[in-house]
Amino acid sequence: MPEILCVGLTTVDVTYQLAAQAAAGKKTQAQGATLAFGGPAANAAAAAATLGSDVTLCTTFGQGPLSEFAVAELGAAEVKLVAAESTGQLPISCVTLTPDGGRTVVSANGIGVSPTPPTELAAIASASKVVLVDGHYPDLAMSALTNARAAGATTVIDLGSWKHALTRLLPACTVAIASADFTVPTPDLFEYLLAAGPEFVAVTDGGRDITWQDSSGNSGRIAVPQVAAIDSNGAGDILHGAFASLLAVHGDIVECLTQAAAIASASCTVLGARIPAPAAANLGRRQ
Repeated sequence: MPEILCVGLTTVDVTYQLAAQAAAGKKTQAQGATLAFGGPAANAAAAAATLGSDVTLCTTFGQGPLSEFAVAELGAAEVKLVAAESTGQLPISCVTLTPDGGRTVVSANGIGVSPTPPTELAAIASASKVVLVDGHYPDLAMSALTNARAAGATTVIDLGSWKHALTRLLPACTVAIASADFTVPTPDLFEYLLAAGPEFVAVTDGGRDITWQDSSGNSGRIAVPQVAAIDSNGAGDILHGAFASLLAVHGDIVECLTQAAAIASASCTVLGARIPAPAAANLGRRQ
């Protein structure tokens, strides 16, 4: 059984490297292009696997050649797969990158897809040390979170954007990591999230400090290492996957988040939402 279970979105990302941001209504010649799997849960799972975790990803792939591509690439990344059945095509994201590290992302994010939890998901969640969900496919997430909490596992949620299903997912989470763009129905983000269920809440803000609070009244800031970024797309996903991997071994939330931030920063120095080999070796959890 896995140490880490990631649940949520998988996409296929078409990424274009541009000399400058494309002007509206104009054709633009790309300097390069890549095709890779993406999505918050998939990227996080691959990051955890790179750091040495035994990882399972529960997601849905739909049908067609893009699905086959994503399955093959995730398998090559040593991520085990539990696929929930669904019809239609795997979501596609279009990403543009500029030399200053800027990015633009357009994605359908699996809108309108509601896969049923696979029968084996409950057992896998119950046996995992850490379960990470991204809020997509809430029925899958709820099944995993409920079974994991009942078994005493740590449950983590990636809060990139507000989704209506979060009102039922948050009470089952012990850790919430939100982006600075994440908004809640009340003025105080930390107050809202801590009242909703998580015992520890962190807010990331790109290359700026990570701020955190816990249910015991403790709070702090974590400095994010500054790097010459060439591709920040997926850096948050890398942080979440690295955090889950580290947490499965070390257990100190703040220390794990500090180290995960360094790994995420390192990922911005290479193209693609992946951890460069030196960072995996020097910052990995198995040291």
